[in-house]
Amino acid sequence: MYANGIVNSWASSIKFRNPMTMANFYSDDAILLATYSNLLNGKDEILDYFISFLNKEGLECKITEIYTVQIGNSFAYSGLYNFSFYDGGQLKIVKARFTYVIKNNQIVMHHSSEQLNKI
Repeated sequence: MYANGIVNSWASSIKFRNPMTMANFYSDDAILLATYSNLLNGKDEILDYFISFLNKEGLECKITEIYTVQIGNSFAYSGLYNFSFYDGGQLKIVKARFTYVIKNNQIVMHHSSEQLNKI
């Protein structure tokens, strides 16, 4: 199953590197456990995170797998995505996994963690 418009829009909006655009995907009391950050609670903390995160040259996000579960009037989306950006002129690709919980067309919870190589 494919992501709804919010998850797709979130991923495609990364390349525009606009912190306010990214923060507006989240509810006022959302929780974000980002790949390289402590737990962020509320839209203000999430906005601060995106101010720093979006500073990467050529940053893009591509969803590679996604699965959906409906929970009452909310939806949970889990899967894999790749972030690509330039660091010192070198293209870097970070493979990560995610879970979003969407309620009332806003992200209320988002977890992202780097996908490690299998042992």
